[in-house]
Amino acid sequence: MSLSNRSIVVFAFDGYQELEFWYPVLRAREEGAEVKVVGPGDGPCESHLGYPVLGDSAADEVVSEDVDALVVPGTVTGRPAISNAQVSLLRRLRAAQVPIYASGSGAHLVREVVLDVDPDRVAADADALPSLFIRLRTELAG
Repeated sequence: MSLSNRSIVVFAFDGYQELEFWYPVLRAREEGAEVKVVGPGDGPCESHLGYPVLGDSAADEVVSEDVDALVVPGTVTGRPAISNAQVSLLRRLRAAQVPIYASGSGAHLVREVVLDVDPDRVAADADALPSLFIRLRTELAG
């Protein structure tokens, strides 16, 4: 199985939990997917330990039809501080029936914005990320 020719969007937020963000980013890239990091604005986001990440795509420039999956990681400090542009993109992707995968507090955020998330596409914490990624890979590569 491979994620070649698949496009995955991963949200970035201030206070992001490092494993919940980087695990899906690096694993998807390793599998050949194009990964777009969408932050809340123009500047970098910092993890709760201070590691910066810079988004490489603006939320309003992402075309729903070109996205195969969205990953919403959590933060250590509670609910992620999502921007209006990220909320809009989340809603557009949900309306386009793009699968949404979430971890930690990212799952709570998805539930607040779009009201439901498939429980099989949720990792309760960083320990459940390998299972979540296997699910993502199986669904997208199958």
